[in-house]
Amino acid sequence: MPSSDQMFVFDLPEQWYSLTGVNVMGVDSVSKFVNFEIDWLGILAFWAKPVIAIAIWYVIDHMILKLDQKSKFIERIFARYASDSKRQVVKQRVKTFRGLLTQVVRILSAIFFLFIVLDSIRIDLKPLLAGIGVVGIGLSLAAQNILRDFLNGLFIIIEDQFNVGDWVTIGSYSGTVEIFTMRATRLRATDGKLIIIPNGTIQQVVNSTKDFGVCCVEVGVSYDSDISRVIGVLESCGEELAGMYTNIIIDRPRAQGILDFRENDILLRVLAKTMPGEQWGVERALRMIIKDRFDKEGITIPFPQIVTHLPPMEESSQNGAGQDPQ
Repeated sequence: MPSSDQMFVFDLPEQWYSLTGVNVMGVDSVSKFVNFEIDWLGILAFWAKPVIAIAIWYVIDHMILKLDQKSKFIERIFARYASDSKRQVVKQRVKTFRGLLTQVVRILSAIFFLFIVLDSIRIDLKPLLAGIGVVGIGLSLAAQNILRDFLNGLFIIIEDQFNVGDWVTIGSYSGTVEIFTMRATRLRATDGKLIIIPNGTIQQVVNSTKDFGVCCVEVGVSYDSDISRVIGVLESCGEELAGMYTNIIIDRPRAQGILDFRENDILLRVLAKTMPGEQWGVERALRMIIKDRFDKEGITIPFPQIVTHLPPMEESSQNGAGQDPQ
């Protein structure tokens, strides 16, 4: 076993020893003979700062996630000062901004502590930042689609095209906006499928839950029905529906009258203005009410039928049936 004061030969530069906490006792610039002893306290002191910085970043990042999960009271505070028709919209808007703010704070926190760690291990940040600037210019030229995604996501937020929780149709896809980031929009379809759409590819958006919803129920009746009586029954059904959903229906349902004369029936329509996102449930309830009332009133809802007419059999063929040919 060599003693602690034994002479060793190394080809490593002197800076390496200062970075690793080695206490250099003497250096011969010609022969590079080094007489050293390991300073364990120096090593611990050198790595303590970056380790502590990483631990603090980890704790802060988890605290940000916990606060984001428990900050729903902020949505209630903003919604409290909004009107009844705008309350759900305000909640969704605040939820969207809350998700984006959480992402931005997490990214900035990670970058801040990354610089602290690099500085603590004595890495010069000036050439690193200059290199990042050059790389950023190159990436901006090569990753134009990513920049387009971010810019389009920014305009979606500024123009308030949709928020988290809205039911939208983007291209040929429809679903509830589950997650929105500056990079992509995630939709959840009715069958549970997750649809991820880059923001740069979004050209047209159909938002079915913006500001208010419209309950639209169309029903066909037979041509021999008393249309005035049928419209009166539909108005009565609308009044019954309005009594069931007083906090959801904004404007009471109204029967529009005859819309079209179709091949098999006369088309009528009932419209009602509802809170955003509630129109589909109201439509289902109205259809059930109309079906029950039509059955009680004896109003027929026609449906396609096929009637087959068979030609009468000729008498000669009947008489000749069963006779043997001569």
